[in-house]
This record gives sequence, C-alpha cells and structure tokens, in this order.
Amino acid sequence: MTTTFGPREVDALQELASIGCGQAITALGKLARRRFDMDVPEAWVGAGAGAIASFLGALGGDLVAVGVKLEGPLTGDLLLAMPEPDAESLAAMLGYPPGGQWEGVAESALMESGNIVGSAFVTAVAKVVREKLLLSVPTFTRGNGRECVERLVSHAGSIALATRFSAHGDDTRLALEGLILVMPEPERIARLLTHLEVR
Repeated sequence: MTTTFGPREVDALQELASIGCGQAITALGKLARRRFDMDVPEAWVGAGAGAIASFLGALGGDLVAVGVKLEGPLTGDLLLAMPEPDAESLAAMLGYPPGGQWEGVAESALMESGNIVGSAFVTAVAKVVREKLLLSVPTFTRGNGRECVERLVSHAGSIALATRFSAHGDDTRLALEGLILVMPEPERIARLLTHLEVR
C-alpha cells in the first residue's frame, strides 16, 4: 500500500511529533533533574531504512539505543538513540555510570529512560488522536546506526520523524545530545492522518 503525502499531512505529522517528543523530553529532564532542549522535529517522507540509519550514523561513532514498539493508531517504533559517550553521561546523571560496561543497573537505567520517553510520547499523542496507544517493554542495543535500526525496527519504513535533544554542560555538569526517532508503519499512516483530521 502506497500513501501519498502532501504538505498538510507532513505538517500534521511534524506537529504530532513536536507534541509527543516535547512531553518525552520534559519527562526525561525530570528523570535526570536537568533541563533538556529540543530541536524542531524533522519529517522524512519516502525515506528507506538505509537513509534513516545514515542519519543515526551522523551522531558519530557507536550508539546506544533503546527501542519500544508502538501499537494503536500510531503503530510502529520509537527509538531513543545517543552516541555512547552521551549515553554514559545520561546514565551518570541517573546515578549509574557504566564505567565502560553496559550491563546490570547502567543498562537498566537506559532502558527505563527509553520506557519513560516512550510512555510520555504515547500519552501526549493519545490525547491528540483521542484513542488509546500502547507500547512494548523496551529493548536495548549498541552499534552503528544501521545495526541499531536493524535490531530495533521490524519494518522497512517510508516515513520517519526525528527530534534532536541536548543538555548543556558546565564545569560541574555533564553535556549530552541524542535523538528521538519515530517510525510509523507505512500501512497505518492513513489511519493516523484520519485521526488528525487531514484525511
């Protein structure tokens, strides 16, 4: 099934991403007790998994990523992805510095971060579409952009919504940046757009 997107549909999806990711970043900031800033979400239409993996690769080096499956009007995948040093900084903010070993409580802290980000996102989006959304338990992985997408995303995808976020550091506080990536399943996007009253 092929879905054609015009400017109104893309704008609606970007606005939805802005609402959902805004709540997700706020929740992450509360968890880390830091202020996080986010960029305006980007929407890619007709993007293949290779293009998305390349975008993740632009974060540089190996990544740490946590993925959750979304179910309901917005069926697909949500990824919280960060360069490994930034993920280590987030784990340290949460009180569990990995010390070069992603296992035990450090890995659990990152998975909980992904769970909180996903929960805040679906709660915000559910209010907009006025229908219940669900998410799976989080999955943790490490590797380059392509490896993270292949391990965490079960469909090729033709659209992606990406939002960068960051926390500034100083002499005593750690800086970090990362990305929230939402990849709806292509065949379910038409239903989602109906909820957004643009179809």
